[in-house]
Amino acid sequence: MMLSLLQTARSRIATGRALLLCTLLLGAGVWTGCDNMLDIEPQGEQTSASFFTSADDANRALAGAYDALQQQYEVPTYQGAPTFLAGYDMVFGEVASDNAFKGGESQNDQPDIDDVQSFTVNPNNLYIAKMWSSLYEAVTRSNRILNNVPDIEMDEAERADILAQARFIRAYANFYLLQAFGMDPDSNNGPGIVLLTGEVTIGNADQPRSPEPEVWTLIEDDLRAAAQELPTKGELSTSEYGRATMGAANTLRVKAHIFQKEWSEAETLARQVINSGEYRLADDFGGIFRTSGEHGPGSIFEINYAQDANEIEGYYGNVWQASRTTWGFGFKQPTQGLVDAFDSNDPRLDATIIFDGEVMPDGTTVGGATSRSGYHNEKIWIPQNLYPSNQGVGDYEGPSNVRYLRFANLLLWHAEAANELGNAPAALESLNRVRERARQNADNPSGVLPDITTTNQGELREAIYRERRLELAMEDLRFFDLMRQGRADEVLSDAGFVAGTHERMPIPQREIDLSDGALQQNPGY
Repeated sequence: MMLSLLQTARSRIATGRALLLCTLLLGAGVWTGCDNMLDIEPQGEQTSASFFTSADDANRALAGAYDALQQQYEVPTYQGAPTFLAGYDMVFGEVASDNAFKGGESQNDQPDIDDVQSFTVNPNNLYIAKMWSSLYEAVTRSNRILNNVPDIEMDEAERADILAQARFIRAYANFYLLQAFGMDPDSNNGPGIVLLTGEVTIGNADQPRSPEPEVWTLIEDDLRAAAQELPTKGELSTSEYGRATMGAANTLRVKAHIFQKEWSEAETLARQVINSGEYRLADDFGGIFRTSGEHGPGSIFEINYAQDANEIEGYYGNVWQASRTTWGFGFKQPTQGLVDAFDSNDPRLDATIIFDGEVMPDGTTVGGATSRSGYHNEKIWIPQNLYPSNQGVGDYEGPSNVRYLRFANLLLWHAEAANELGNAPAALESLNRVRERARQNADNPSGVLPDITTTNQGELREAIYRERRLELAMEDLRFFDLMRQGRADEVLSDAGFVAGTHERMPIPQREIDLSDGALQQNPGY
C-alpha cells in the first residue's frame, strides 16, 4: 500500500488525483479546503473520524500531507480571483538575503517580493499569506492523520510508518513557521507560533502563540519519535524516494539543534548520521541539480515534483527563475556579491551561476540583459525540451525536485557544531570533505580550494560560514542562515534590515483579525 502511494506521489501526486483527493476530503469535511484552507467551511456531513476508516484512507491522507509541502503557483486572494505567485522559499530564503535580487520584468512585476527584498514588507503581503497558509495546511493535514489513524483497524507496522511520516511533515512545517515568524536568534525565547495538535484549523484558532521553547519541544519530540519508526534510505525502493526516512528525521533534528545553538547535541547527532554510511557526496557537484541527479547519494530529503505531457503539478522554480531569454520569468537573480564570493577557480561558480551569453548543454544561449546583475541561477536549469509543451496561464512549472536536506549541508552543520565545541580537527575534517569534492570537479584540481588548516575558532567559524554560502548558494537557505548566525544586521543593513524587527516576518493581518485578539503582531509591524 505504501509503495503504491509513493509511486503516485513520485509522479507529482498528480493533478487529477489531487483534485480527486480534495473532492473526497472536502466532502468528508476532512480539510478546510484545498484552494484556501482558511475560508472554506466543511462540506457534507461526514467527520474526520468517519472518513478515516481504512488503510486506504490513511494512505490517501498521507499523500495529501506530502502534497501540502509542494509550493504551487497560485494563492487565492480574499477577493476571489487567483493571484499567481512564485514559491515563498525563494522569496524569504534568497531574495531577502545578499545572494539574490527579485528580478522579473519590472518593479511592478510581483511587487510583494520587492517589499520583502527592501524590508518594507507589511502584514498584507501575499507571500506572507501564502507561506503561513501553506505551512499550516501541512500541519492541519498531519494532525488529522495523527488524530484519526490510530483508531483504524489496519496493519500495525503500516500504521506506525504512516504516523511517523505525519510527524515528520508536521515538524517540517512547524520548523519553517517558527524560523519565519517566531524565533529570537539571540535568546531562543521568541514569541513562537500557534501550535495546533487537535482538529482545530488555523482559521478557526482563537489561541495565542506558544513560546518558542515549547515549539522546539514539539518539533524535537516529533522528529525523535519519527526517527524510531522510519526506514533508512537504503531500505527504500527507488519508487519510494521522496518519503521521510530515519536519516531525514535525524538531519532535521540536527538543524533544530543548530538553530538553538545546542552544539553538543548537534555534533553528536550529525556524526551519527555521517557515520551511518547511508549518504556520501556525489562526485559531480553540478549533476546534483539536474533531473538525473534526483535522490542521489548525497540526497537526504527532497520534495518531489514532476511534469509530463499529461500531468503538470511541477516545480515553479524552473520557469520562474529561468532567464527571460529561455522561456523563463527571470526571478531570483544572483547578485554580483555572490559571484565575487567564489574563488575564480571554484568549479561550483560555473555550476551555480549562468553567465551572460553562456551556451547551455542543450545548445541554447542564455542572455543576461534582462537580469539586474547579468546572471541567472543554474541550479534550476533544465533543457528546453523538458519545459511543458502546453505552456499557458498557470502551467508555468517544470520537473525538478527541491533538494531540502543534502549531505554537504549536514557536514557543514557538523563542522560548525564541532568548532563551537572547540574540536577544530573534527570541524576541519567535515569542512574539507566538502571542499575536496568541489575541487575534484576542476579540470586541474591542483591548487584549487586547498584544505582549510586554521584551528583558530573565530577564523574557522568564518571559513565555515563562507563555505555554507558557496556550497548552498541559491538553495533558499541564506537569509535564515544569516538570521540564526546573528549576522543579518551586519550583512543586510544597506538593504533596509532593522535589528529587532526583521528577524521575523509579520503575522498576516487577516489571521490576527480572525483570531479575535488571540494573535499579537510581531514587533515593528
